[in-house]
Amino acid sequence: MPTFKYLLELAGRIKDSRLRKMVIDTLRNPGALANKNMKLNQVPFEQAPASIDWHHTKTGGLLEHTYAVTKMCISVAEDLQKVYKSEIDMDALIAGALLHDIGKVWGVKKTKSRKWQSQGAVLDHTMLGTAELHARHFPEKVVHIVAAHFGDQGPTPPQTIEAYIVHMIDNMDAVLNSNVEEPKIINLLIG
Repeated sequence: MPTFKYLLELAGRIKDSRLRKMVIDTLRNPGALANKNMKLNQVPFEQAPASIDWHHTKTGGLLEHTYAVTKMCISVAEDLQKVYKSEIDMDALIAGALLHDIGKVWGVKKTKSRKWQSQGAVLDHTMLGTAELHARHFPEKVVHIVAAHFGDQGPTPPQTIEAYIVHMIDNMDAVLNSNVEEPKIINLLIG
């Protein structure tokens, strides 16, 4: 199981020192700026599940999912650069991959029986994360990656290669994890 230190090491690959600091600060304290007036409780990033009913549903699942997505995004981008000579903004890609699900820290809570459940937020994690990054003055390219990570099914379809990579890898990791952790879900998806 990856640790929070592993996420910080991946953030350390961001060459732009200002962006790297912004990403690390956001991972360490996601709700420091934009959400002072929110009525939702914040779960520590390292404890939150990535989902309560689909993928990475255990405590720490968000960290595991974020680590896997970021590592795979880096590998895919490096291969695309070699094979197709694609120009990929690796700083934006790494920042977007690390922060794509940051809004999930406001979406869940633990019950008395120690199970995860929804807090009943009226905004989904994509909107919450996008708002947080916008309030922190992240570059538009990074905010777009977070806003677009649901792909064409979300309110903001991907418009950059970095956003497409994060969307595709995020979806792949979720499906693969649900197949390993919850085989019955994948059977429902494929009929």
